[in-house]
Amino acid sequence: MDTTLGLVKGTGLGLRRSLVDQILESPQPDINFFEIAPENWITMGGKFGKGFRAMTEQHDFVCHGLSLSIGSTDPLDEKFIREVKTFMKEHHIKLYSEHLSYCSKDGHLYDLMPIPFTSDAIMHVANRIKRVQDIIEQKIAIENVSYYAAPGQEMSELDFFNTVVQEADCDILLDINNIYVNSVNHQYDAETFLKAIPAERIAYAHIAGHHV
Repeated sequence: MDTTLGLVKGTGLGLRRSLVDQILESPQPDINFFEIAPENWITMGGKFGKGFRAMTEQHDFVCHGLSLSIGSTDPLDEKFIREVKTFMKEHHIKLYSEHLSYCSKDGHLYDLMPIPFTSDAIMHVANRIKRVQDIIEQKIAIENVSYYAAPGQEMSELDFFNTVVQEADCDILLDINNIYVNSVNHQYDAETFLKAIPAERIAYAHIAGHHV
């Protein structure tokens, strides 16, 4: 999917270690960029580290984080954020994105938990996103997530998501599958939700999860 912001264009693929040698040996012209979880690659050395370096010298990359826990009340892991910044500069990676959720509370929860759709949560999350952007010195993209409960809900998912993005002045990683899943589970119209997302902020989109 073409991006609105021009950081990456075309069709991307999530990179797994098992694919590195295959892609280096047989480049795929239909793949225009690759997405990685920085947590899995920052400390990578040896054969995989060399292969990854060869790939970043030839292809565009984006980082999609797993552990920042942007909605948590735990302190931000600023050491990790600075490691991501250094990693991105070293490999000329164009974008860092994360989930609009949290995965820690006095320790890792090993799941992406939903942030309450409240005014207080908006300001809390927006301020944390702004701090991340200050450290890495560029905008990040925030992904809409699937959720199975909405404790303490004061507003709709759509209003919550759009207001966070506006307050933080960040970009969007739009997950099409998550919109559909949430529309079924929480009984709203997926197309209406999609059309209400500010298109000018969409960095790129995740499209996966269905045969049709």
